[in-house]
Amino acid sequence: MRYFKLYFQYVKRSLVSRMEYKKDTFIAMMGFLIENAASIACLYCIISSIPSLQGWTIYQLGFLYGFQMLPRGLDHLLTDDLWLVAYRKVKSGELDNYFLRPLPVLFQVIAETFNTDALGELIVGTVMLVICGIMSNIQITGGLIFLFIIASIFGALLITSIKIIFSALAFVFKRSGPVLQVAYNFMDYCRYPIGIFPKAIKILLLAVFPYALIINLPVETGYFNNYNPFALSGIICAVSIVFFIFSILFWTLCERKYESTGS
Repeated sequence: MRYFKLYFQYVKRSLVSRMEYKKDTFIAMMGFLIENAASIACLYCIISSIPSLQGWTIYQLGFLYGFQMLPRGLDHLLTDDLWLVAYRKVKSGELDNYFLRPLPVLFQVIAETFNTDALGELIVGTVMLVICGIMSNIQITGGLIFLFIIASIFGALLITSIKIIFSALAFVFKRSGPVLQVAYNFMDYCRYPIGIFPKAIKILLLAVFPYALIINLPVETGYFNNYNPFALSGIICAVSIVFFIFSILFWTLCERKYESTGS
């Protein structure tokens, strides 16, 4: 309960600081709206030249794209400061302040920033799901709704776990941003049906960086009934929790290697 209360104190402080610059916050949120709108337009231009992609219509692909933005947006909303650890805070010495406070460093990093910019991402994703879901006549059931909720929440946990693992490498190498960026960018493959990729990419997206488990497989269940929604929900929960536990242990191990840069 102590950490729960502290977290909301951090969030409150973050929101107050952001509201000091309301126009900047609004522009940043609109930037994400425009960025994702441009990506959707590019996807439409590519796919509209062919009637379907391995049996997927343009609206089904739009639904897949929109669904990908939900766990991604939740992670972006809650844990964006992990990028700063990987790129800058260890190398610049900024992280020294976190070690002086009587709180776990990882807790402070995650709680430090509540990124309202991500609301633009979540809005675009939700609009895409509604429009493309209606246009593609997806059959919504209770099991499918449950699966989508679990995949969104635990998918965000999985994405965060991968970010924690690669951010932790900065304790050892002082800067791990480029490696984290590579691992994170594998998620972009999930904008397309996983069946179109070579076997090596499929294994990568299902086992090493299991983004397809939380994005592609739930959507395939909705359109093609490929998997049992409750069984898939259980697998998503289990994999996400295992990744999260491993990420905490790995962060703790790497944190012990931390040495101030003296900046």
